[in-house]
Amino acid sequence: MYFFFWRAISWPLKSTGNQIGSGRHKKRIKRDHYNINDSSTITPNLSEDVVEKILSFLPIKYAARCGVLSTRFKNSWLRNPNFIFDLDFAVGRSRGNFVRAVNRIFNQHSGSHIRRFRLYFDPTDIEAIVECWVHMVTSKGVEEVDLDFTQGDEPFNLPYHLLEFESIRILKLNFCRFELPPKLKGLCFLKTIVLRQVNVTSALIATIFSNCLCLEDIDVVQCSGIYHLNIVAQELKKFRRFVVGDCKDICLIDIDAPTLSTFYYRGESPAINFMTQMRHLKDVILNFTPVRGFPHLYSMSNLMLRLSVSNIEVLRISTTFLERLSSKFKNGTYSKIHFLLLNLKEFHLFTDGAIANINPYDIVSLLKNCLYVERVFLDLGEYSFEYGYYWEMLGKQMFENCDANFFQLKLLIVKGFKFENLELEMLKFFLNKAGVLDSVALVPSKNWRSGVFTREAHDMYNQLFDSWKVSPNAKISILKSIMLINVWLF
Repeated sequence: MYFFFWRAISWPLKSTGNQIGSGRHKKRIKRDHYNINDSSTITPNLSEDVVEKILSFLPIKYAARCGVLSTRFKNSWLRNPNFIFDLDFAVGRSRGNFVRAVNRIFNQHSGSHIRRFRLYFDPTDIEAIVECWVHMVTSKGVEEVDLDFTQGDEPFNLPYHLLEFESIRILKLNFCRFELPPKLKGLCFLKTIVLRQVNVTSALIATIFSNCLCLEDIDVVQCSGIYHLNIVAQELKKFRRFVVGDCKDICLIDIDAPTLSTFYYRGESPAINFMTQMRHLKDVILNFTPVRGFPHLYSMSNLMLRLSVSNIEVLRISTTFLERLSSKFKNGTYSKIHFLLLNLKEFHLFTDGAIANINPYDIVSLLKNCLYVERVFLDLGEYSFEYGYYWEMLGKQMFENCDANFFQLKLLIVKGFKFENLELEMLKFFLNKAGVLDSVALVPSKNWRSGVFTREAHDMYNQLFDSWKVSPNAKISILKSIMLINVWLF
């Protein structure tokens, strides 16, 4: 599936509510009831070891429920390695009932190994109980630890020694205070770390990258306390993915990571510096959110220059980022950022909820520097292109004189199309400049759909579009919903 991959990125939202299973998070859980008379039809000729292995993939809550199906399953949950005490487990339980249920499971567990420990809980005033649970799972060689304390009043103070174990491969912390000493005895095989609403310091980041040499992924989301995020990963041979989201204190990001292949950023406009040539960098999201003022022109120029010498294949940017990247007058001087993305195959432009002052030339002037782009996805949202003084005095002329050619463009999808003059001019430009174009899909804006899908309008636009295209094989479709994209593509 090609369309709008950025929707799959989970930028965490702030949690609300102070009670387990209450507030906005509370959901009605629909339970399926089965009438099963013959348990042999479920597990025919399966050995006990195989049945236990199958049940081991279930969260312990559902593994225990399987006991009602057959006596074979009655005690299988006692060795289940997945201690999943998440929101689903918490729904309908008071905090006291939650604690008693978790303690009972710990006390009755007879397995020698715990694979995953996931906890969604308010630890206020009973921090010692949580520390005891963490100690018990680490004593059984836990591999994945996911602690979410967003139900609490204050961030949970998590002692580092509770997690300093070599067995841990995945560590996810939410709403914690967490520090590490410069030299670690454990966590040397850590592959993934996710920090959400954690007090992140430069020392903590330095410790992680100097001690966790098997690290592959790191997420830093909604964290505070750090202004300069310095990633030094020269010694890490498998480090591939770095995500930064909504960390309002960050002003500068330096990345020295030769093996990095994926970089996602969401937030205000810091200076982002790639300290080495990013030969393995393939996938980038730059979701700049609206703020007052503009980033320094040099920082944007330096970022695009570094991307130019990488092998980036997929670039997804917000309209705010495009606005900051676009040519503009500054102190009476016309300024333009120079870059060239020769390896780019796929480009996405998405709205960020703000009114962006962009026009068709901003889009085509960027894509002009992507000579071999094959797939373009544009989400124009509900807002119209900027039709102001800059467009009339300069942008329109540059757009009409733009000599861009899209030699490899095969797919164009435009969401939020309103059939306005500037949007039609942009579409005409693409159809005129893409000689091997195969498919174009236009998904009208919600506010414009009723007026577009008359038979007369549909036929008129089809004739107009056919007169613009230079690719004889180009198929141009107007779709009522973005949900039809997958059906249309295949």
